[in-house]
Amino acid sequence: MSEEARALIVGGGVAAVSAALWLHDFGVPFDWVDARGQVGGMLLRVNNRIGNFPGTEWADGRELAAALRTQVSKHDLRPETATLVGLLPAPDAPNTALRADFEGLPPRRYEAVALATGTRYRTLGVPGEAECMGRFVSQSAMADAERFAGREVAVVGGGDAALENALRLASFECRVHLLMRSAPRARESFLEEARANPNITLWPTPTLVTKISPAGDACDLALEGSDAPGTLRVAALFVRIGIAPVLPEVPGLELDARGFVHTDADRRSAVPGVFAIGDIRHTPLRSVATASGDGALAARLIATDLGYL
Repeated sequence: MSEEARALIVGGGVAAVSAALWLHDFGVPFDWVDARGQVGGMLLRVNNRIGNFPGTEWADGRELAAALRTQVSKHDLRPETATLVGLLPAPDAPNTALRADFEGLPPRRYEAVALATGTRYRTLGVPGEAECMGRFVSQSAMADAERFAGREVAVVGGGDAALENALRLASFECRVHLLMRSAPRARESFLEEARANPNITLWPTPTLVTKISPAGDACDLALEGSDAPGTLRVAALFVRIGIAPVLPEVPGLELDARGFVHTDADRRSAVPGVFAIGDIRHTPLRSVATASGDGALAARLIATDLGYL
């Protein structure tokens, strides 16, 4: 990290990369950290084609992440490995100064911070889930459908991602049980396609998974619901129940009911000097395009606030 840095970028995804490139162009001295010290963020878990960014497309998130690494390396930029655990007003400093506390490192002071810490897949939080993750529990049919081809599986969730996973598994001749904890939120076209697919069974709502237990080369799901049989044995359970933001401790941040950060139109949070960009922000759309724009806008305003523009 640089003693001259006045701003801090936290994260390794598209929003962080965009902010880094723009701050570099504006001549703002900054530190850039990521918990894993790598460019990519959640892109590394995107297994489907990314084709809705104007002018180009990528086979999957890993291909885009590789392109981003190449781009930032041309400017000798890369995130250092460090985990930000919290932000506080810096003592004996101007109101806009922030103290950044890192895991295992001395605290540092910055005048502006762009949080682009991204999201994680939500989990059920039931007994057996963590132990079975990777063997009987998956969070991506794009990655794992072929491994369970022709077998009986279950998908839990009622949004677009859950339906997409169910349809992909069905295309591999899996017998798919779609378990929804509440009324479906997926677009109607996905629901109609699932209802018409002979390989997919939509269970009545609510159907809840309360425990996951290994059973040889399969697992037993303990179910609760009006028509639940008690136990359902499947080769794998695919959990797609949404995403949650990954945030350090920042007193004063205003969050929505799901934990995402409220910002104004300039991506400023309720904490002076702290910008929330990318997927952690309360927004109706999370995409490569919006993340890139968030990073550019935050960088422009940081450069302006610090007197570089």
